[in-house]
Amino acid sequence: MNAPPLFRPSELARFWELHPKTVYLWIREGRLPAVRTPGDQFRLRAADVRAFSEARGLPLPPFAREASRRAYLAAAASPEMRVVRRALRQAAIDVEAFESPLDALLASVADPPALLVLDATGRGVPIDEAARALRRAPRTQATPLLVFNVTSVAKAGALLRAGATRAIVRAKERAVATALAEIFA
Repeated sequence: MNAPPLFRPSELARFWELHPKTVYLWIREGRLPAVRTPGDQFRLRAADVRAFSEARGLPLPPFAREASRRAYLAAAASPEMRVVRRALRQAAIDVEAFESPLDALLASVADPPALLVLDATGRGVPIDEAARALRRAPRTQATPLLVFNVTSVAKAGALLRAGATRAIVRAKERAVATALAEIFA
């Protein structure tokens, strides 16, 4: 089981547009719970940041939001992409769309979603390499990866071996809905 991500006080200060010393003061005074790393640095848990934000009426930073119902979708506009988007919405999953698979991967590493959905026909990044990179990054190892528009069953098998959770040869709505049900079961 992966440990929840920890965040730097400076990230929080940057988001709230505060001086970092203000956040460190809150930590030292015990107002904002933090943990210390072996290198004696402060780190913040997302749950503590959420509780602190709610108690003080401060905006919730994106990195502290729960990713339980959020998906990143990297696909060019196409009928298949609309099918996938509709299936995600019907499953009550918020969708954030990206034009490029690389942008979606970078966003996933910075703020892991509950699901990453990539179009296999996407340009810019070979999807099998993207799956391997996703599995190597500590923050995204547990992020499910759904790949659609795979050109063949053999290519789907290769994507599964590379680290994809599901690979769909055609983006039929029923196939996508079934895959989502299996991933979130």
